[in-house]
Amino acid sequence: MLNIDALNSTTNYTIYLKNESSDYKNFWCFLEKPAGLPNSGVFANSSVCLNVLPNYGGINKFVIPTQYSLGAGASNQAVGLGVQIDSSIIRNSQLKQTWEAQYATIPPYQGPNVNLVQGERSPDNTIGLLSNSFDRVRNENGKWYSNASFGIQTQNGFLGVTWSPSPNDQNTITPKFSFYIATGSFTSYELADLATISRGSAKVELSDFKNLEVTVILTATGEWLVQSGRV
Repeated sequence: MLNIDALNSTTNYTIYLKNESSDYKNFWCFLEKPAGLPNSGVFANSSVCLNVLPNYGGINKFVIPTQYSLGAGASNQAVGLGVQIDSSIIRNSQLKQTWEAQYATIPPYQGPNVNLVQGERSPDNTIGLLSNSFDRVRNENGKWYSNASFGIQTQNGFLGVTWSPSPNDQNTITPKFSFYIATGSFTSYELADLATISRGSAKVELSDFKNLEVTVILTATGEWLVQSGRV
């Protein structure tokens, strides 16, 4: 059985991209929703995209580190489909750590902070994310909406999930080091439906990597192939 706790030290995994279709495609990378988050109201959030020419002779790839990130923000945009959310503060995090996102109650209109909770450890293979006591109703009546994000910061950008936190939330997040590779008219940091993405994409799981590499191919017939290693 694969133990994600072994990924606690940063290692780079590479997803090679091949386009065998007749036209160029934007390849997007999304992170699978981790366990421990709300059952609803959690959206895909990615800025990781490459434009891949058909039958390109060079290299197109996503390099993904095993470095998790927690983000928090507040803005006049409510968390929802089609809304662009780019967290105002992002912290690198490690498994077994516990963090607290501290949101302000208006007035004034302030952004949040995210701090490590010293001396408090989350269970194996998890990251704890707490939120403080804040007046969400008052904030949202004043058009000030909080957001929380979990994901991975890559050299291509951020990929993860975003949701609207409640006061005094206690989330125990169990990451899933698996990804969806999709094509389509997505926009950087614009929240998307995870179920829709998963239905028309290639799923890449940790077990698919060989020597830290995997190849994802969009075939001429529009099907996805996932092959271990670099092909």
